Amino acid sequence: MKRRSEKILQEKLCLQLLSVFYFLQKYPIVWQGLLALKNDQAAVQLHFVSGNTILAQRSLPPPEGGSLLRIVQRMRLEVSQLDSVARRMTVIKSLLCQMENDYCLLLALPCGRDQEDVLGQTQALKSGFITYLQAKQAAGIINVPNPGSNQVCSRFTYVVQIFPPCEFSESHLSRLAPDLLNSISSISPHLMIVIASV
Repeated sequence: MKRRSEKILQEKLCLQLLSVFYFLQKYPIVWQGLLALKNDQAAVQLHFVSGNTILAQRSLPPPEGGSLLRIVQRMRLEVSQLDSVARRMTVIKSLLCQMENDYCLLLALPCGRDQEDVLGQTQALKSGFITYLQAKQAAGIINVPNPGSNQVCSRFTYVVQIFPPCEFSESHLSRLAPDLLNSISSISPHLMIVIASV
């Protein structure tokens, strides 16, 4: 009897590892670092969901030197604002069908050095970001200047929009990554991130 329960436990563990491997293959990590808002920080991994990965590579800080994304503005979750974001996420092909997607959709999940750290980062993400943004009925905004330019006097090249779980984010995630949303919605807080060129 003991041997059979060990075998069942091993099979469950094997299925969990295969599930994790599948999700990492389908939704690879494109960035890992700290997300900051006011005095709060949380360690997150950004998983690619859809769009143009080049936008993530160009707009997110490099891993060396400490990766930090600081939310400095908010955007109200109003219909006109959300319609504008949704239009960007609609794949519009040019007549020659060579136009790249003008957006990158990512999913931010808490991460850490070990299980205890992940639990702490999960709580930090919930209380410092999700609860705050939901209470303000807003998305966080980060304007990213052209790489290599002086941020004070340069034009912004990318906008990073960070959405808490809400009708807008959940509808897009359920359409683009239903398997991912179903697997994480009950166990992990998350943020949907849209990167667009300006």
